Amino acid sequence: MKLSIIILASLLAFVAFAEDESFGARVQRAKLAEASPDGAAYQKILWKLIGDYTASVMQQCFPKGAKTDTNVFTLVGDVGHDSKLHKVEVRPATPMSRCFANAFAAAPFLQPSVTFDANGVPLEIDMKIKP
Repeated sequence: MKLSIIILASLLAFVAFAEDESFGARVQRAKLAEASPDGAAYQKILWKLIGDYTASVMQQCFPKGAKTDTNVFTLVGDVGHDSKLHKVEVRPATPMSRCFANAFAAAPFLQPSVTFDANGVPLEIDMKIKP
């Protein structure tokens, strides 16, 4: 009985682990989506919609004159069919990059077209901070 409980727990842990993509795999999936015709069209409209918002978030989280805690970071998330950013992750996760991730997640995202899967459209941003 104990052995079957241990095996069941191990299988459940494996399934949970297998369902979670690694950060790098999510970034690659987002880059592939962005390079597709539907992804490129989505990105073009999206950045027109949220470009100014994104700039204001950067100014809020990386104010001029403040010593930054990172020079580069990458954000990945999935824009769902509810027009919200889900599964947001940032690396390196510093106070300033987490500030950006949290504030950016509240942007007015464009609803993905039905050509994207149930998770919506993966989104990836590589940020470089210039002092």
